[in-house]
Amino acid sequence: MRRSLLACSFVLLTPRVFAATTEFGVDCNAVVSDCQAAFDGAVQDISSALNYKQLGPAEATGITGIGVGVIANYTTTENKDAWQTLTGTDVDAVGMAGIVATKGLPFGIDVGAFYTAIPDTSVKAYGAELRYAILEGGVAQPALAVRGAYTRTAGIDDFDYEAWNADVSLSKGFAVLTPYIGAGYIWATATPTGSAEQDFGLSEVDAEKERFFAGLRLSLGFLELTPEYERSGDNNAYNLRVGLSF
Repeated sequence: MRRSLLACSFVLLTPRVFAATTEFGVDCNAVVSDCQAAFDGAVQDISSALNYKQLGPAEATGITGIGVGVIANYTTTENKDAWQTLTGTDVDAVGMAGIVATKGLPFGIDVGAFYTAIPDTSVKAYGAELRYAILEGGVAQPALAVRGAYTRTAGIDDFDYEAWNADVSLSKGFAVLTPYIGAGYIWATATPTGSAEQDFGLSEVDAEKERFFAGLRLSLGFLELTPEYERSGDNNAYNLRVGLSF
Protein backbone atom coordinates (compact mmCIF):
# COMPACT_ATOMS: atom_id res chain seq x y z
CA MET A 1 0.00 0.00 0.00
CA ARG A 2 3.04 2.25 0.48
CA ARG A 3 3.46 2.45 -3.28
CA SER A 4 -0.29 2.73 -3.79
CA LEU A 5 -1.01 5.89 -1.86
CA LEU A 6 2.48 7.14 -2.54
CA ALA A 7 1.36 7.39 -6.16
CA CYS A 8 -1.69 9.26 -4.93
CA SER A 9 0.59 12.02 -3.66
CA PHE A 10 1.60 13.14 -7.15
CA VAL A 11 -0.93 15.93 -7.38
CA LEU A 12 -0.15 17.51 -4.06
CA LEU A 13 3.50 18.19 -4.66
CA THR A 14 4.75 21.72 -5.00
CA PRO A 15 7.94 22.15 -7.07
CA ARG A 16 10.09 22.22 -3.92
CA VAL A 17 9.19 18.61 -3.07
CA PHE A 18 8.90 16.97 -6.48
CA ALA A 19 12.30 15.30 -6.16
CA ALA A 20 11.35 13.72 -2.83
CA THR A 21 8.28 11.92 -4.15
CA THR A 22 9.66 8.40 -3.97
CA GLU A 23 10.73 8.91 -0.33
CA PHE A 24 7.24 9.56 0.99
CA GLY A 25 5.76 6.97 3.31
CA VAL A 26 2.09 6.27 4.07
CA ASP A 27 0.63 6.52 7.57
CA CYS A 28 -2.67 4.96 6.65
CA ASN A 29 -2.75 1.48 8.16
CA ALA A 30 -3.94 2.04 11.73
CA VAL A 31 -7.68 2.50 11.17
CA VAL A 32 -9.18 1.65 7.80
CA SER A 33 -12.05 4.11 8.27
CA ASP A 34 -9.54 6.92 8.75
CA CYS A 35 -7.81 5.89 5.54
CA GLN A 36 -11.08 6.04 3.62
CA ALA A 37 -11.90 9.46 5.08
CA ALA A 38 -8.45 10.71 4.12
CA PHE A 39 -8.86 9.36 0.60
CA ASP A 40 -12.19 11.18 0.35
CA GLY A 41 -10.56 14.45 1.36
CA ALA A 42 -7.60 14.04 -0.97
CA VAL A 43 -9.89 13.42 -3.94
CA GLN A 44 -11.59 16.75 -3.24
CA ASP A 45 -8.24 18.49 -3.72
CA ILE A 46 -7.36 16.35 -6.74
CA SER A 47 -10.61 17.26 -8.48
CA SER A 48 -9.84 20.97 -8.09
CA ALA A 49 -6.29 20.62 -9.38
CA LEU A 50 -6.88 18.28 -12.32
CA ASN A 51 -10.05 19.57 -13.90
CA TYR A 52 -9.66 20.81 -17.47
CA LYS A 53 -8.50 24.44 -17.33
CA GLN A 54 -10.21 27.10 -19.45
CA LEU A 55 -7.23 29.47 -19.87
CA GLY A 56 -8.79 31.40 -22.71
CA PRO A 57 -11.65 33.76 -23.63
CA ALA A 58 -15.02 32.63 -24.96
CA GLU A 59 -14.58 33.93 -28.51
CA ALA A 60 -14.36 31.36 -31.31
CA THR A 61 -10.90 30.60 -32.67
CA GLY A 62 -12.19 30.49 -36.25
CA ILE A 63 -11.97 27.79 -38.90
CA THR A 64 -8.31 28.55 -39.69
CA GLY A 65 -7.28 29.25 -36.09
CA ILE A 66 -4.76 27.16 -34.16
CA GLY A 67 -3.43 27.80 -30.66
CA VAL A 68 -0.61 26.06 -28.78
CA GLY A 69 0.90 26.83 -25.42
CA VAL A 70 2.43 25.74 -22.14
CA ILE A 71 0.37 25.86 -18.97
CA ALA A 72 1.14 25.91 -15.25
CA ASN A 73 -1.21 25.50 -12.31
CA TYR A 74 -0.90 26.02 -8.55
CA THR A 75 -3.85 24.84 -6.44
CA THR A 76 -4.04 25.23 -2.68
CA THR A 77 -5.07 22.17 -0.66
CA GLU A 78 -7.96 22.34 1.80
CA ASN A 79 -7.59 18.81 3.21
CA LYS A 80 -4.07 18.92 4.62
CA ASP A 81 -4.79 16.39 7.37
CA ALA A 82 -5.95 13.91 4.73
CA TRP A 83 -2.66 14.20 2.84
CA GLN A 84 -0.72 13.85 6.10
CA THR A 85 -2.59 10.62 6.80
CA LEU A 86 -2.01 9.24 3.31
CA THR A 87 1.61 10.26 2.80
CA GLY A 88 3.07 11.38 6.12
CA THR A 89 3.94 14.69 4.46
CA ASP A 90 2.67 18.23 4.98
CA VAL A 91 1.29 19.53 1.71
CA ASP A 92 0.02 23.06 1.17
CA ALA A 93 -0.60 23.08 -2.58
CA VAL A 94 -0.69 21.10 -5.81
CA GLY A 95 1.62 22.03 -8.69
CA MET A 96 1.53 20.84 -12.29
CA ALA A 97 2.62 21.94 -15.77
CA GLY A 98 2.06 20.80 -19.34
CA ILE A 99 1.07 21.67 -22.87
CA VAL A 100 -2.26 22.57 -24.47
CA ALA A 101 -3.56 22.96 -28.03
CA THR A 102 -6.78 24.26 -29.57
CA LYS A 103 -8.18 24.18 -33.12
CA GLY A 104 -11.06 26.14 -34.58
CA LEU A 105 -13.77 24.40 -36.61
CA PRO A 106 -16.76 25.72 -38.58
CA PHE A 107 -19.92 27.11 -36.92
CA GLY A 108 -18.16 28.52 -33.85
CA ILE A 109 -16.90 25.15 -32.62
CA ASP A 110 -13.45 24.69 -31.07
CA VAL A 111 -11.72 21.49 -29.97
CA GLY A 112 -8.77 21.29 -27.60
CA ALA A 113 -6.51 18.90 -25.70
CA PHE A 114 -3.94 19.05 -22.92
CA TYR A 115 -1.19 16.80 -21.56
CA THR A 116 0.87 17.01 -18.38
CA ALA A 117 3.66 14.88 -16.94
CA ILE A 118 4.42 15.31 -13.25
CA PRO A 119 8.20 15.78 -12.71
CA ASP A 120 10.06 12.86 -11.12
CA THR A 121 7.02 10.57 -11.27
CA SER A 122 5.39 8.30 -13.82
CA VAL A 123 2.08 10.12 -13.43
CA LYS A 124 0.44 11.87 -16.37
CA ALA A 125 -2.84 13.72 -16.85
CA TYR A 126 -4.51 14.36 -20.16
CA GLY A 127 -7.86 15.43 -21.53
CA ALA A 128 -9.93 17.02 -24.27
CA GLU A 129 -12.57 19.72 -24.66
CA LEU A 130 -15.36 20.67 -27.04
CA ARG A 131 -16.53 24.29 -27.03
CA TYR A 132 -19.32 26.08 -28.87
CA ALA A 133 -19.47 29.88 -29.16
CA ILE A 134 -23.13 30.86 -28.97
CA LEU A 135 -21.94 34.40 -29.65
CA GLU A 136 -18.64 34.45 -31.53
CA GLY A 137 -17.74 37.97 -30.43
CA GLY A 138 -16.68 41.05 -32.35
CA VAL A 139 -15.94 44.77 -32.12
CA ALA A 140 -19.29 45.60 -30.51
CA GLN A 141 -20.44 42.19 -29.32
CA PRO A 142 -19.15 40.05 -26.43
CA ALA A 143 -18.49 36.35 -26.90
CA LEU A 144 -20.50 33.69 -25.07
CA ALA A 145 -19.52 30.00 -25.10
CA VAL A 146 -20.46 26.68 -23.54
CA ARG A 147 -17.95 23.90 -23.07
CA GLY A 148 -17.65 20.26 -22.08
CA ALA A 149 -14.33 18.64 -21.11
CA TYR A 150 -12.93 15.31 -19.93
CA THR A 151 -9.78 14.53 -17.92
CA ARG A 152 -8.13 11.31 -16.79
CA THR A 153 -4.78 10.21 -15.37
CA ALA A 154 -2.22 7.49 -16.11
CA GLY A 155 0.72 6.12 -14.17
CA ILE A 156 -1.08 5.62 -10.83
CA ASP A 157 -0.88 2.01 -9.67
CA ASP A 158 -3.84 1.68 -7.34
CA PHE A 159 -6.67 3.96 -8.38
CA ASP A 160 -8.21 5.26 -11.59
CA TYR A 161 -9.20 8.92 -11.81
CA GLU A 162 -11.44 10.72 -14.31
CA ALA A 163 -13.41 13.96 -14.35
CA TRP A 164 -15.98 15.77 -16.47
CA ASN A 165 -16.40 19.55 -16.70
CA ALA A 166 -19.23 21.69 -18.03
CA ASP A 167 -19.14 25.48 -18.02
CA VAL A 168 -20.24 28.70 -19.67
CA SER A 169 -17.94 31.69 -20.23
CA LEU A 170 -18.25 35.31 -21.33
CA SER A 171 -15.52 37.58 -22.76
CA LYS A 172 -15.06 40.92 -24.51
CA GLY A 173 -11.93 42.12 -26.29
CA PHE A 174 -10.49 45.61 -25.85
CA ALA A 175 -7.51 46.14 -28.19
CA VAL A 176 -4.80 43.71 -27.00
CA LEU A 177 -6.67 42.76 -23.80
CA THR A 178 -9.54 40.29 -23.50
CA PRO A 179 -10.94 39.75 -20.00
CA TYR A 180 -13.22 36.77 -19.41
CA ILE A 181 -15.26 35.13 -16.67
CA GLY A 182 -17.00 31.80 -16.39
CA ALA A 183 -18.75 29.31 -14.14
CA GLY A 184 -19.50 25.63 -14.27
CA TYR A 185 -19.43 22.27 -12.53
CA ILE A 186 -16.99 19.38 -11.99
CA TRP A 187 -17.89 15.69 -11.66
CA ALA A 188 -14.86 13.57 -10.65
CA THR A 189 -14.46 9.91 -9.68
CA ALA A 190 -11.51 8.08 -8.10
CA THR A 191 -11.81 4.28 -8.16
CA PRO A 192 -9.35 2.25 -6.04
CA THR A 193 -7.78 -0.82 -7.66
CA GLY A 194 -5.20 -3.42 -6.63
CA SER A 195 -4.00 -3.34 -3.03
CA ALA A 196 -5.78 -0.04 -2.32
CA GLU A 197 -9.02 -1.91 -2.77
CA GLN A 198 -8.04 -5.39 -1.59
CA ASP A 199 -5.80 -4.64 1.42
CA PHE A 200 -7.29 -1.41 2.70
CA GLY A 201 -10.84 -1.76 1.48
CA LEU A 202 -10.94 1.70 -0.01
CA SER A 203 -14.09 2.41 -1.97
CA GLU A 204 -14.87 4.70 -4.88
CA VAL A 205 -15.05 8.43 -4.18
CA ASP A 206 -17.13 10.93 -6.16
CA ALA A 207 -16.40 14.64 -5.98
CA GLU A 208 -18.89 17.17 -7.31
CA LYS A 209 -18.32 20.91 -7.01
CA GLU A 210 -19.11 24.27 -8.49
CA ARG A 211 -16.37 26.13 -10.34
CA PHE A 212 -15.75 29.83 -11.05
CA PHE A 213 -12.89 31.32 -13.08
CA ALA A 214 -11.75 34.71 -14.34
CA GLY A 215 -8.80 35.59 -16.54
CA LEU A 216 -7.20 38.08 -18.87
CA ARG A 217 -5.71 37.35 -22.29
CA LEU A 218 -2.90 39.67 -23.45
CA SER A 219 -2.26 39.31 -27.20
CA LEU A 220 0.96 40.67 -28.70
CA GLY A 221 0.87 39.54 -32.31
CA PHE A 222 1.13 35.75 -32.31
CA LEU A 223 2.22 35.70 -28.65
CA GLU A 224 -0.42 35.30 -25.93
CA LEU A 225 -0.15 35.53 -22.15
CA THR A 226 -3.13 34.41 -20.06
CA PRO A 227 -3.18 34.51 -16.25
CA GLU A 228 -6.30 33.08 -14.61
CA TYR A 229 -7.79 32.71 -11.14
CA GLU A 230 -10.04 29.73 -10.40
CA ARG A 231 -12.20 28.76 -7.44
CA SER A 232 -13.60 25.24 -7.30
CA GLY A 233 -15.30 24.18 -4.11
CA ASP A 234 -13.08 25.52 -1.32
CA ASN A 235 -9.87 25.40 -3.38
CA ASN A 236 -8.11 28.39 -4.92
CA ALA A 237 -6.12 27.86 -8.11
CA TYR A 238 -3.76 30.13 -10.01
CA ASN A 239 -3.21 29.27 -13.66
CA LEU A 240 -0.98 30.63 -16.39
CA ARG A 241 -0.78 29.97 -20.13
CA VAL A 242 1.94 31.23 -22.45
CA GLY A 243 1.32 30.39 -26.07
CA LEU A 244 1.09 31.19 -29.73
CA SER A 245 -2.03 31.67 -31.84
CA PHE A 246 -2.16 31.49 -35.64
